[in-house]
Amino acid sequence: MDPPEVAGSQRADRVDFDRRTRLEFRGAQISSDVGLLVMRELDVTLGLSSLASAVLRDSRLGRNTVHRLDGLFRQSVFGRLPEYEDVDDADSLAFDPAMRQVDGGRAVVAHAGSASQMGRFETETLALPENRVALADLSGRWIDRCIELPEAMADSSLTSLQLKLIKIGARIVRHARAITFQLAEVTVTGPMVRAILAAIRRVRAPPSCA
Repeated sequence: MDPPEVAGSQRADRVDFDRRTRLEFRGAQISSDVGLLVMRELDVTLGLSSLASAVLRDSRLGRNTVHRLDGLFRQSVFGRLPEYEDVDDADSLAFDPAMRQVDGGRAVVAHAGSASQMGRFETETLALPENRVALADLSGRWIDRCIELPEAMADSSLTSLQLKLIKIGARIVRHARAITFQLAEVTVTGPMVRAILAAIRRVRAPPSCA
């Protein structure tokens, strides 16, 4: 994905089978993983990233750090949900509007963590002995927190649900004080997303799984 300064500057390409059809690469004006925002809402409600940042030790020294620890942790986890498993993908994801919202902090108005920043976070910070112990314990704490899926999605496998929900394309419209993600409605419909958000709101006080 192109950085904002070059987004939309590329020429439109045409396909030979129908010359009326044009292909335009809009970079940071469009996101293909807007479902990450729903995951972010759940993350905030259950306090998953907050729980992680509370037990992880930051190996960075000084106050001149661009991204917060919880933002880097979210980017590391959320970047793998849409199957971007290589840390090198961070350079393009850093300008994705959805990922910038997921990261939070300065990333919302600038950019998320770069490949070098994410590389240092994963190979230095997360690799600290005390952080490795904390990470091993986190999964058990997270499993203790649950949410009920809408009936239309309850029978989906975790893999198919992950991809269907996260891989929602959207056009980004920026306003003076807000940002609107105009979502495509294909496999995952508006009512489904609204039902998931409603379920998330019902668990503001995280329950324990029976």
